[in-house]
Order: sequence, then structure tokens, then C-alpha cells
Amino acid sequence: MGQPTTSNTAFLLNRYPEARIILIDISEKMLEVARQRFSGNENIKYVVGDYTKLNLSEEFNMVVSALSIHHLEDSDKKELLRKCYSVLKPNGIFINADQVIGETPYIDSLNKKRWKESIEKSSLLEEEILSAYERMKLDKEATLKQQLEWLTEIGLEDVSCIYKYYTFAVMFGRKAS
Repeated sequence: MGQPTTSNTAFLLNRYPEARIILIDISEKMLEVARQRFSGNENIKYVVGDYTKLNLSEEFNMVVSALSIHHLEDSDKKELLRKCYSVLKPNGIFINADQVIGETPYIDSLNKKRWKESIEKSSLLEEEILSAYERMKLDKEATLKQQLEWLTEIGLEDVSCIYKYYTFAVMFGRKAS
């Protein structure tokens, strides 16, 4: 679930070459990029749609979301997390690589300042940077602590932040057997 960024999918396919993957995105354009990159791979299914409204009937060993859930209101985040939990097989894992808000306003301002400095030093074009700033206005981030608590509340075990860099965090949880 979440943005089917081709680098995330490529990483998973490299690690699990026989994996059956369902990429879900509301943007046909995003899925077209993935279709081109993974053309010929019969193990990938592409679904255009809003993952918050989809009813998946099968169970999965892994559910991964990347840079997507932070666009939802907190109540919708929690509902989506419950849905993710419900489609996990026993011992299945959930991974969410996403943006988080700083633990305090001061920490958040430091994190955002660091992100702004790094993006402005990057090779992105000015119009891409301005577009990123515009998209940030739509963000509805929650703290890392809050999101880890939600993962525990839905029933996941071994909940942890396995990576964090300023406003970016990778969260993990496992459904018990």
C-alpha cells in the first residue's frame, strides 16, 4: 500500500525475487512508471484506487507503505492500520516508511530546517523544490511515538522504529502467529 515507488519495489524484488506484489496507488501516472520499470514481471499486479477504500480478500506475508500514510487524518491512519493488520498472515510484517512530525515544536523546526537545507543543496530543479514545498502544506504527520503506539494498539508485536533520519522514519510490526 502507499506509493509504489519503483525503488522500494525493486528492493523487495531483489530480496524476494519470487514475491507476488500488489502495487496500489490512486495515481495512474505513478503506476505507469512502475509498469514500465517492471514490464515482463508477471508477479506484479497494478491496482488504481484509494487504498483506504479497497477491500482486499486475501492475506499477505508483508504489507509495505512508503511516503503515503502521512497524507491521512489521524482517524483515517488508525483505520488503515487496522485494515493492514487484518490482511496480514500470522507472522506477517507491516512496514511503513513515512514522514513524522518532531516530538516537540522545537525538534520539528530543527528537522524541517535540516530537510530544507538538504533539498536546496540537492540536484533538484527549482520548480521541483517549490513543488515539494507546496505538497508539504497537505501533510498531516503524526509523531513517531504516536504511530508506534497505534501499531501496538492494533495488535502488532515487536513494534519498533528500525530507522529514523530527521522527519523520515521506518516503522515495523509483526502479527503474532
